[in-house]
Order: sequence, then C-alpha cells, then structure tokens
Amino acid sequence: MGVNLAAEPGESLPVATPLRTRPPELRQAGAVAAVVALLAATVVATTLIRPEADGDPTPTLPPGTENPAPRTIAAAPAPAARDALPESSPTRVEIPSLGVDVDAVVGLGRTPAGVVEVPAHATAVGWLTSEPTPGEAGTSVLTGHTAFAYERGSFFSLELLRPGDTVRVTRTDGRVAVFSVYRVEELPQKYALDHATLPTDHPELRLLTASGGFGSPRDDTAVVVSARLTAAVGEG
Repeated sequence: MGVNLAAEPGESLPVATPLRTRPPELRQAGAVAAVVALLAATVVATTLIRPEADGDPTPTLPPGTENPAPRTIAAAPAPAARDALPESSPTRVEIPSLGVDVDAVVGLGRTPAGVVEVPAHATAVGWLTSEPTPGEAGTSVLTGHTAFAYERGSFFSLELLRPGDTVRVTRTDGRVAVFSVYRVEELPQKYALDHATLPTDHPELRLLTASGGFGSPRDDTAVVVSARLTAAVGEG
C-alpha cells in the first residue's frame, strides 16, 4: 500500500510528534501536527540507479520484474545547476504559477518500520528530514496534500506544473532557493518515494503528492515534480 495524501474525512490516523521545532514565525500561524501514514510497507522490487546522458538518475528494475516506469506528463532538458547552498531548513514554499504560498512547513520523519509522517493539515507542506535541505547538494523532498478532510490541499494542482515554472523555498538562513521545474511525472504510489529520493549530485527538489483531488478514485497514483536549483536570492 502507498501513501494516500488525499485522506478522507473521518479516517483515523495516528498522530506523531514532528521531529524538528519550527521557527517562531511559523508557530504564529498555528501548530501543524504530523500524521503518520504508510509509504513503503510493501515494496515489491529493488530500485537500481542508471544514469542518463545528462546525469539525472532514472529507476531500473531487475529482469523479469514488473516495470513501474512513471508516466511523463511534461518534460524538458534539466537546466544548468548553480552551486549548492549550505544546510538550512525550509520555512516557506511558493509556487507562483499555481498561486501557492505556504508558510506552514513541518519536518517529517520515519519510524523504524519505514512509516513516514505526512502533514496533518490540508494547507501544510512537509519536508522529509532524512533528505537534504532545499538547496543543498542532493535531492530534497517536499510533500503536500491534494485534498484533506474536504479541504483543498496546497498541492491540489501540482500536476499542472510545466518545465520552466519555478518553486521558491525560503530557508531559515534568509536565503530563497529558486528551483526550475523540468519534469512532471505520475506513477504508482508504492514506488513514488523511492523515485522521488533517487540520488543526484546536483541540488534538486522533488514535490510529491497524491494525484487526483476531490472525489477522485485515483488514490493509488502520485505526482512527482522534479526541479533543479537555478538561483538563490538574499545571499550575502
């Protein structure tokens, strides 16, 4: 079973304590709890890495294994990456083309059983603390809901992103990391996290959520958006 980030109202999910304390300015927006959901309890294949010509990794599977290759919604060559930034936690996420501006960002962790927390509020965004911070070398992962308890989620329209759109992530060090989208994909949820966390040498960002929305039966699929760091605002 994969993670259903479009949870139905009345669904009982255990609440977990966020692993990191957010900055004071976020607490003023209200505490955002993290809800535990199952991401990788039934992984049916081992994901391997095969570099593409441009250096971006893509998943491959052993011979005879069912191919979970993602369906590409939109793609373009990855833009040139700028130098990576030092570690600094995210505090705000903006996606101008979708009208998204979220200042409730919560750190999400994993349990020893492989269970990953997800945001407990429709408009919150979660950052996987097991991965690099946005702007660091490697792949940072942000998750959000399409819908939660009949409320439209912060990532409701994520699949509408297209190459060239930007994602702006404000960090605790005052910098704004600007990422340029270059790929939008859809794939089964049980493979989504493995796909989103494929390693890379570049400072990259993955946006991950369930696809669909209000009343959608497609809770077994997820959308993964790939973006690369192309600018940083507020550097000293």
